[in-house]
Amino acid sequence: MIFRCCYRIWWWSSSVHYLHYFRCPQHLFNLQRQVRQAKLLVAARLGEYVIIDCSFANEYNDNDITFGNYYERLQLKIHSCFTLLHRYHSPSFIILCNLLSNNNDKWLRNSPYCHATSLSYLDLFPREQLVYLSPDSPNIMREYEHNVIYILGGIFQKKKAKHEHIRHQSLPLQKYLRYILQIIKKAIVK
Repeated sequence: MIFRCCYRIWWWSSSVHYLHYFRCPQHLFNLQRQVRQAKLLVAARLGEYVIIDCSFANEYNDNDITFGNYYERLQLKIHSCFTLLHRYHSPSFIILCNLLSNNNDKWLRNSPYCHATSLSYLDLFPREQLVYLSPDSPNIMREYEHNVIYILGGIFQKKKAKHEHIRHQSLPLQKYLRYILQIIKKAIVK
């Protein structure tokens, strides 16, 4: 006797709800992936971007065991970004700039979750909208600005931001992480 498992999911879209039946968990996973991609496409249309600067690939030595392969580590970090981004209601769209054209970054160029290019972020966006985030910057970020495009770099060099005439700010993670840990501790005690 063969049993069929059906998985149901309610999906609300523009005041109309849909009931989908799936015969295997893979179909459910595919729908969840499509919903995540749709959120990222909305963010791309609205202009909410986060740029990851990949111009520091030549700073890493591929043969050095301590550093590992730059593109493998970049892939792991970007994957963790995607898993965190899809949890939010309106995630930002990720653009990878200054990629070197070689065989190691083919998975990045074909990814539906981000846009990968060999162009510089200065060629894509005006300087007034760019802010380079770094823990070394003396300018502390007080609040999130929605009209600004934030740049995350593998290695921050103050000289690069100053040379390109880009604002730079420090994101005080210790302040926010302490606040989140206090909330978690209070929730555990209750």
